[in-house]
This record gives sequence, structure tokens and C-alpha cells, in this order.
Amino acid sequence: MIDAKTADRELATYVRPQTFPVAIRMLRPGEAIPERAKRPARDFKKLSMNCQVIDMARRYGWTIALTREDSICSLGIAALGLEKPTHLHHSGTLCEGMYTETKEAGRRSEAAVDAFRPGEYAGLLVAPLDRATFEPDLVCVYATPAQVMRLTQAALWKRGGKLTSSFGGRIDCSEIVVTTMRTGEPQVILPCSGDRIFGQTQDHEMAFTIPWSRMEEIVEGLRGTHAGGIRYPITQFMEYEAKLPPRYMEANRVWDVQHGRAQFTNRDRVVAAYKRSFADRVPVYPIVASFAGTLDGLSIEEYCTDVPKAIRAMLNYYERYQPDVVLAYNDLAKEAEAFGCRVKYSDYVVPSIDRHVLQDDKAKLAQLAMPDPYKTARLPGFLEQCEALVRAKPPTAIGAVAVGPWTIAMLLRNPETMLLDTFEDPRFIHDVMRVTTDFCRLWGEAIVKTGIGLSFSEPTASISLISPDNYREFVAPYHTELVEHFKARKVGVTTHICGTTYPIFEDVIGCGFSTFSFDLDQQADPALHVDQLERFMEVARGRAVAIGNVDATKFEKTTREAMYADVRRCVDAAARHSGFILSTSCEIPPRSDPEVVRWFMDAAHDLGRYERIFEGAEPAAPGDR
Repeated sequence: MIDAKTADRELATYVRPQTFPVAIRMLRPGEAIPERAKRPARDFKKLSMNCQVIDMARRYGWTIALTREDSICSLGIAALGLEKPTHLHHSGTLCEGMYTETKEAGRRSEAAVDAFRPGEYAGLLVAPLDRATFEPDLVCVYATPAQVMRLTQAALWKRGGKLTSSFGGRIDCSEIVVTTMRTGEPQVILPCSGDRIFGQTQDHEMAFTIPWSRMEEIVEGLRGTHAGGIRYPITQFMEYEAKLPPRYMEANRVWDVQHGRAQFTNRDRVVAAYKRSFADRVPVYPIVASFAGTLDGLSIEEYCTDVPKAIRAMLNYYERYQPDVVLAYNDLAKEAEAFGCRVKYSDYVVPSIDRHVLQDDKAKLAQLAMPDPYKTARLPGFLEQCEALVRAKPPTAIGAVAVGPWTIAMLLRNPETMLLDTFEDPRFIHDVMRVTTDFCRLWGEAIVKTGIGLSFSEPTASISLISPDNYREFVAPYHTELVEHFKARKVGVTTHICGTTYPIFEDVIGCGFSTFSFDLDQQADPALHVDQLERFMEVARGRAVAIGNVDATKFEKTTREAMYADVRRCVDAAARHSGFILSTSCEIPPRSDPEVVRWFMDAAHDLGRYERIFEGAEPAAPGDR
């Protein structure tokens, strides 16, 4: 037969409980109490309870004897047969209102408690297993669920099958002692409320009891299952490649690129900005429409009206400059044209509207037909352009520039007349905005179906043209409606507004736009000038991606040094925050100098490297190349 010290050593080897396994013996009537055993009433001058003395044994290493004279818990006293249960026990009164709703339910709970006959035993004797000077009736091990699992596996090593235990959530001293001794079987113990309150059992602990007659078998089971590969601490599978947080993996990607094992695509850089992270450099693109056509030898009108040529021109532009974003973008007049306005083309500037369908008669609003994105004017051709760019699959981000509801309304009415309407007939403005917003929703849905990104350009929502209050009253509600419509379809929306916009930054962000492209501040007084990019980064705090804002007017004529200086201004103002895409303040002129566009891209590639931004590795000056 195994001895206590050997059993304790084996439990420590294979189970490793955090507290001592406890040897438990029920004292028979007349049985002597070991001399060194502590007695709560005598030695502590306090009465105690079953769960308390078991806890003292497993934590303090004490040997304790608990007789009726030492006990205070009426539930534990009755369970161990130290007193005859009272009518309060039998009636269910001790359960009612705490553990059961009624006395009747309480009676059933009391009847389910295993108990010794009154007088069958004289007391409870406990000690740490390796210090026990007596033969225990059972051993109780407090352990984690995983350790209890190992003991369960050991108990079934020879016999197989399953262990059966029952739980009442109260009086677990009955299950520890009485049930184990009565059945002669190991028990899984769910510590009760009293054990947790007074016995200090922790949330992570369970218990397992082993009849002493089964201890040798359990030890053999621990050895056998251990040899079979079941261990504690649990042997966890480690031969896998971890899926780390995306930003941790981004650092690995940077190293791979630095060592030539991988490369960032144009699109990777844009995606990193939207994730508020960093690739190898700031993503960059100039806002290009008709310039792509003139670069290909087309007139502005050809680029805007000949879809196959426009597609080819934009792809040729991409191949030449390798921007990180490519746009399906021809002009900002096609939507108003679809409502019946007339477009005027020029050889030098972007198309404009020279006949406004509502300029002379507001009543015509009721007669306007809603344009069909698939049939009306140049709208189908633009969708064809979007589809062609998506099919071409350049390794970039691809977006489409549509016109927003406020600018369409302005072009239908005439900007100057519309501004007067804000004072004279605000109801009409809301009426026309209702029509144009409904159209933008239909138009945007058609664009999104091509698989391209969506942007609504609102050049006339500028605070250089309207007041912040005008924006809040006449524009923001419709912007919010549009954004929420597409957000429900999991589509983020970008907007671009020309001129001064910093007074409405918070309003634009509040509309929910995922990205805001903005111009330079155009206040006439230099003393009032605001660097809008720097201000936006302060206001946005990562809530929206910023696009901007190298001076687009420089692209017709500037010096390389001046271009580098403007790019540096933007990069130094915004790149450390991420959530930033370097671009131009507006669409670059159709007749921009191709060499200036190259300077812009070169400056962005040199100055936008995060190695420079965060580590101070400056490129050579432009003139030194």
C-alpha cells in the first residue's frame, strides 16, 4: 500500500497543485486526536467550520481537528453527523430565499445532501498529506480545472468509462467527505459559496477527492497517462506560424522590402494610410483629369467625350508616372449636362457650364427628368471608363470622381443666383438639393457597381464662396445622407472641396466622409493665412484620411526647388500622423508641364520616405543630382 509521503510526492510530480493536498480522516467515536493537532476553540479561541480548516491545512500546513465543540456552521455540522438535523433543515427554511425560491424546493435540496448518521463520527481531522501521522479516509486536492482533468484521466486509466459527480452549489464539505467515503469513488468538486467566502477558495480553483483505497491506482494512472503523452503543465502545440497583429506583420514587410525579398505596390501604400499605418513612403498622386488627355495629344474636349481615347490616355499617364492612385475623372460638368445644362469646352481650361437649366426659371425644377446613369448624356461613357480601369488592374488604388449634390445644384441654377437664393428662397435650395442628392445616390450606386472607389467633388462648397452657416444648413445634411447611404453598403466616400475649408473641417468630418481632399487657404490677407493641411491633421486626429495639398497652380510653371519645398511642407506637416495621402490642392491644369509633374513625383518619393521622416535620413538636394 502506498504511503502518504510517496502519494504526496507523486501528486506534486504529475499534478503540481498550488496548495498542499489535504489528508482527511473522520474521527471515530472514542478515537484519540493527535497531540499536535490544533483545536480551533482551544487554540484560536474561535469556532470554525469544515471548509475553513481544510483551507488552513492546504495553505498553512497545519494539522487541525474539528469536533462539535469547535464548529459553528450548522450546515457542515449536520452533514458530518456531529448533530441531528433540526426541523429548520428538514423544512427547507435554511435554503428558502437564498438558494431556492420556496421551502418545498429547499426541502428537496436538503434531502439531496449526503450526510453521515448523527453520532457516526466524532470529528474531522485534516493535515497536509506529506505531514499526516494518520491514515486518511480520503485526500482532497484543490487545483485548476486542467489539474482536475489530469486527476480524472488518472482515475480512469485502469477502468475506463467516465467519472460521475453531482453538484449542488452548497455544502461542498458533504461532497468532499461524505460522498467520497460513501461511494468509495473519486469526486470532482465544485466549490460552494461558503467554501469561496470562508474557505478562501479562488475563482480559478476546483477540487478533486481520492478515496485512500484508490490512491495507489490514481498514482499509477498519473504515471501511465504521463507516459502516454498527457502532461501537466499541459503540453501545448507550438509548431505553427503565428498570426500576429497586422501592424506587427507590417514591420516584417518593411524589412522584407529593405532586403529585396518583397516590394510594396502602389495600392499597398494607400491601404496602409487608410489603416493609419505606414508602408515605405507616403502614398502620392496628383489630381489628374484632362492633363492625361493633353499628355496623349488629345484636346480637352476629345478627352472628355471620347471614352476609348480617355481610357488609353489615363493608362498611359499611369505608366509614365506610376502614381499610387489612378482616377476615373474627366470633368465636373457631365452631371449638370445630364440634367440639361450646356457644356463649354476650351483648349486651355477645364470644361464649364455656359447655360444653366434653372437660371431663369426655378419652376423648371419640377419638370427636370432624373438622369439615367446608364442612358443619359455622357454618364454611360464615364461608367465605361470606370469599368475599363478596374479591368486593367493597375497595382494602384482606383477611384472615380463624381460631382456632389451642392455643386450640381449650383451649376443647374448658376452660382451667383444660387447664392442670392440662400437669402431670398432657402426653401428652393432645399428642393433642388433634394433632387440632386437623390441623383447622386443613384449615380454613386452605378459607379460603385463597377468596383471602383467613390468620391464626390464639391468645389463650390468652399468657404471662399459660401459661409460656414450656409454649409451647415444647405450642404451638410445632404452630405451626411449620402455618406450614410453608402456606408450602409460598406463603401467609404471621399470628398474634395476647393478654397478655404478649415472653418468647416469638423462639420465635414461629422458628415462621415472617410477621406477629405482639400485646397490651399485662399484668404486674401496673408496675415490670416492658415496651413489647411497642418490644421486638418490637428482637428481630424485620425478620424478621416487627409489628401492634399501641393499648390496645383505651380504645375504650369515653377522651379524644381520650389516644387520640392512645397512637397516638403506637406510631408512634414502630415506624414508622421499617417492617414495621409500626398496630392495636389486641386486638379492640375490641363496644360501642366510634364516635367513639373515628374518633379512632384520625384520629390514625393524622396521626401516622403518614412526612413527620412522618422529617422532623419535626408535625400540629396535637388540641385546636387
